Amino acid sequence: MSEDWLKRLCIVFCLCGAGTLFAAPASSELTAEQIVQAAIQRAQWAGTNLQKNYNYDKTSIVEELDSKGNVKSRKEKVLQFESGVGTLKELKVNGKSATLPEVKKQEAQTTSDRQHIAPSKATRRDDNWCQYVNRELTSRYNFMLVGSEEIGGRAAYVLTFEPKSDHLPVKEMTDRLVNRLAGKVWVDAGQFEVAKAEVHLLDEVTLWGGLIAALKKFYFNVERTPVDDNVWMNQATKMELEGRKLFDTMRMRIKSESGNFRRPVAFDKHARQIRS
Repeated sequence: MSEDWLKRLCIVFCLCGAGTLFAAPASSELTAEQIVQAAIQRAQWAGTNLQKNYNYDKTSIVEELDSKGNVKSRKEKVLQFESGVGTLKELKVNGKSATLPEVKKQEAQTTSDRQHIAPSKATRRDDNWCQYVNRELTSRYNFMLVGSEEIGGRAAYVLTFEPKSDHLPVKEMTDRLVNRLAGKVWVDAGQFEVAKAEVHLLDEVTLWGGLIAALKKFYFNVERTPVDDNVWMNQATKMELEGRKLFDTMRMRIKSESGNFRRPVAFDKHARQIRS
C-alpha cells in the first residue's frame, strides 16, 4: 500500500487558502456548515493557483513494523518540489543510501501507483491534495462546531466530524475507507485554512471483498502553516495503519516534514513588476 494511495484517504482535511479573493461569511457567529463551505471555496481556488508558486523541500519516512511495534524496515526519501511537482533527490533504505537502480525502481513504482489510482497523462509526483476537495466529498460527514483554540498563535474554529450514515455510496475502492473516517479539524478563523487535523478510522474496512486486503486501524495527523499572507502549506504529517495484505499482516508508520518554502526568483521578479 503506497504513500501516494494512502494520502487520498485524507484529502477532505487538506483544504488550502485562497486569500482575500474569497469573501468569507460576514457573521461573527458562524455555523459548522458555513465554516466548512467557506474552506471548500478557498480550497477550490487555491489548489490550482497559489501553492504552485512555491518551491520547498520534503522529507518522508516510511517504517514497516512487526507485531510488537518494532521497526522492521525504514525508507527515507528526500524530495524537492518545484511548481507543485516533486523530484526524488535521495533515498535511504535502512540507513544506507540506495543505488541508482533502486532509486529508479522507486520512481517507477510511484508512477505505477499513481496511474492505478487515478489514470491520467500526469505521471509526475505532486503534493497538491486540494484538487480533490469538493462538496460531494464533505457532504458525507456531519460537522459539529465544538469551540475555538489558538494554533500557531492564530485563532481557529474547532470542529468534529463523523460519517452521516453507515451506508454511504461506494463508487470506487477508496470510498470504503473515506466513508468510515472521523476526527477533529482546526480551521483558521481569519483565512478559513485548515491549520490542523486529526483523523481516524471508526472500524475495520475490507477491500476487494476482503480477499486481498483489510484495514483495521488508521490514524492521520496534519499540521499546516502560513508561508505568505495568503498561502498555507503542509508542514508535518503523520500516518499510522494496521491491516492485512493478502495473507500478511501489515503495520506501517509514515511521517513527513516540509520546509524551506520559497518562491522562485522568476516569480518574485514578475510579482514586483505587477506591483510597480
